[in-house]
This record gives sequence, structure tokens and C-alpha cells, in this order.
Amino acid sequence: MESVNLNWLRRARRQMHLSVDRVTEMVGKNKSTISRYENGITNMTVEVLFKLLDVYHLLIVDVVTKDGDGCH
Repeated sequence: MESVNLNWLRRARRQMHLSVDRVTEMVGKNKSTISRYENGITNMTVEVLFKLLDVYHLLIVDVVTKDGDGCH
């Protein structure tokens, strides 16, 4: 079964030198929601996933793994 590894969220944001506040502006979610996504507390919709992938210049294959062990 394929799964989305959430470890990439914070790492990708930091690599892009974006604050949580800036990401909230870009995807239309509040700061606490972005934080809950990054901490795996809240599941995001597919729409939000693709917005984040766009913000971080990533492809879905970068964050989906077959074994759930992490992104490549």
C-alpha cells in the first residue's frame, strides 16, 4: 500500500526558506493548520497536498512511497 510520508513537509518548507506564515498565505490555511499537517496531527485534503507540492516545487512521487518508510 502506498502512503504519504509527512516528514517532507517541514523539511521542504525550510529548504525553500519559507516561514509557516508565508505558507499560510500561499495555500490559504491558518498557521495552526499548517503546523498540524507538519506534525501529522491533521490529515490534509488532496487539494491542499497539491497546493503544498506546488509551493515546494515537488512532485507527488517525491512524497509517496510504497513502503511508507519516507520520501526519496
